[in-house]
Amino acid sequence: MASKTSAYKQNEREGWNKFSARYTKVALPEFRPFGRRLIEMAGLGKGMWVLDVATGPGEPALTIARRVGPRGLVLGVDFSPVMIRRARGRAKRAGVGHAHFREMDAERLALDAMTFDRAFCRFGLMLMPNAERALAEMRRVLVPGGRVAIAVWSTQNKMNTLGTVRRVLERYDAFHPPPGAPDFFRFGKAGAVERTLRAAGFRQVRAERMTVEWVFKGPDEFWDSMKKAPSLRRALAKVSPVVRRAVKEDVFHALEKFRRRGKLRIPNEAVLAIGLKERAP
Repeated sequence: MASKTSAYKQNEREGWNKFSARYTKVALPEFRPFGRRLIEMAGLGKGMWVLDVATGPGEPALTIARRVGPRGLVLGVDFSPVMIRRARGRAKRAGVGHAHFREMDAERLALDAMTFDRAFCRFGLMLMPNAERALAEMRRVLVPGGRVAIAVWSTQNKMNTLGTVRRVLERYDAFHPPPGAPDFFRFGKAGAVERTLRAAGFRQVRAERMTVEWVFKGPDEFWDSMKKAPSLRRALAKVSPVVRRAVKEDVFHALEKFRRRGKLRIPNEAVLAIGLKERAP
């Protein structure tokens, strides 16, 4: 099992390295509303020290850095070295000197215990083979009274961009997660996030669901965006050209139900949650 997990992580790292430019251009604007709400839920204050796990190209780390101000500190960590380089470049161009970025595995944080006031993880937890360990690590590095704030995708039928494509791939028996891959939608089920946070030792857990529409000019723009994502790129590489064309045609057909006012307006639901590391009695 350990070898499967290691192979999965290595493949994911390579995939996200390749996807980093597209992620920065396309995904960051799509994820921004979820990040803003997560920051509100976490209750940030000036001067806080904040950890951003699976920061990608530096978000929400850089937004958080502006909230905590120059007397605060933000550390963004990610297992993709290319993402970390992008995050450092964005921080430098923005003149945000109190945001720092390091390559690091979320399941083994090379950080001292009781260091941070807040820990964030926006759309990273569901990709981790041992998400429970990652949460335990986040709790370890939080000070007593600190909070964790996470965002994960809802169920497949409510995360409609990826869900639409996956349903078509499954119809053609063309979606096969690699060995060691976790269930991407496992935290979208009712109560799943709350139970996982409590099992990791967090208290006063609160979760809410939030839906944001992603707007595309048409099916071609949607397909061009989605096919570059690691999971779809991997799936399409393993099927014949005939199946690839059939998948694309079926996806285009399925997207028509989202067409309104001349564009595709596709709702995606996420689960946002916070939890508290209680002070010792």
